[in-house]
Amino acid sequence: MGFGNWLKRRRKTWQTIWVVKQLDEGLLHVCGEAAVEARGSTSQLMKRLRDGSFQGAVRMKEHGALLNAGQFAALIPQDDFQLYSDRDANWRGRHWQIAWTPQRCWLYDGRLVALPSQVDGHPCLVSSEDVSEIRAKTMTAQSTAPFFSLESREPARLDDKTASNRRGHRSR
Repeated sequence: MGFGNWLKRRRKTWQTIWVVKQLDEGLLHVCGEAAVEARGSTSQLMKRLRDGSFQGAVRMKEHGALLNAGQFAALIPQDDFQLYSDRDANWRGRHWQIAWTPQRCWLYDGRLVALPSQVDGHPCLVSSEDVSEIRAKTMTAQSTAPFFSLESREPARLDDKTASNRRGHRSR
């Protein structure tokens, strides 16, 4: 690469965002703050974030984990998201309840549910994996496979000759 090309190359643009794992009716499952990086102008990046068409890496602020944008329902530019408290926010002119999504759920592909919890003595909602379908299947499914024990039904009978051989004695 020549010196002239080096001067003309585009710089990467960074944007701070809020990462949303799942959107429910009136509820956002929020993973936390992150940053995205893209080539091109800031206005192009903001347009892709707002349209939901951003593809690329998302670097989580708290842990520094690098994740794929496709894992999330929404990547909201920081300027578009007003967090009022740990339970309430405003996005796109609408009031939303917040459920905080723990790191173990960031890559979970199934549905999340919001469970009441307390953090530092304050009530909040925390996201968790929805296992209701798995529970329903285990409650209704009956095992049709026969059970075979690995233990013998009758106690082993050893004659005196066999028993002495096992103890290390040889019969004469």
